[in-house]
Amino acid sequence: MRIIVLFLIVCSKALSYEIKIKSHNFYPAGLNVIKIVDWENTQLEIKCNAGSFHFPVTGKKSFFVIPYGCKNIAILNVIKEGKVIYRKFIKIREKFYPVSRITVKERKKTEKVLRRIEEEYKKLRSILTTVSPKKYREDTFLKPLKKIKISTPFGAQRIINGKKQSIHWGVDFVAPEGTPVYASLSGKVVLAQELFYTGKTVIIDHGKGLFTLYAHLSRISVKEGEMVKRGETIGNVGSTGRSTGPHLHFGVYLVGVRADPILACRLKL
Repeated sequence: MRIIVLFLIVCSKALSYEIKIKSHNFYPAGLNVIKIVDWENTQLEIKCNAGSFHFPVTGKKSFFVIPYGCKNIAILNVIKEGKVIYRKFIKIREKFYPVSRITVKERKKTEKVLRRIEEEYKKLRSILTTVSPKKYREDTFLKPLKKIKISTPFGAQRIINGKKQSIHWGVDFVAPEGTPVYASLSGKVVLAQELFYTGKTVIIDHGKGLFTLYAHLSRISVKEGEMVKRGETIGNVGSTGRSTGPHLHFGVYLVGVRADPILACRLKL
């Protein structure tokens, strides 16, 4: 019996050494880093009241998000070849999310416009759920603007023209029209076009399923397929799309799951 107990203790220590969570962004929409030494044929799973979410493992250092709807406790599973080899119960920290009330000029939604909105949604979903194994070059996110002033935080309940709308899935930084916008991390430009709701929009693929989105730009200065470096100018602040004034809407996504950009920017990758 003592031999069995000792064996279990040794195995437990070895396992914790091989798999280690490197961050504690345990808030709703918190982006986190995990180190998995023996990572091949492995995936990550987060289970909570909001459902089951899967994230890719493409190297020793990988990422997962505590989805926005998760409350109280989330279970992190590391699954290798169909078997759970590591499990951690994560206590989710509470975070306050305000209500955001805005008034915008309504645009007529004809059948053609509704088709456009649906096509754009499908395109965005397809892009943001793509997983590229490309490695990161940097350890931290760069602020997309030199001066940061938040007008609407991530997670705010949006009330537009008096009607309850969806959650605000990014953070808005107020800035003068024409202010340069910088790539937060190096990567590949996978979208650079004007969309109905977000106006002139840029999305950059940083690899491993991680993307950043920059919306409502007055000008786009990069092209789809182009590789950009962290800190490179990709456009300028504007008020295109559904907007009340010049600002940058900045979003962070991991395999389509929204992450809080402010929490992500504090993270050491």
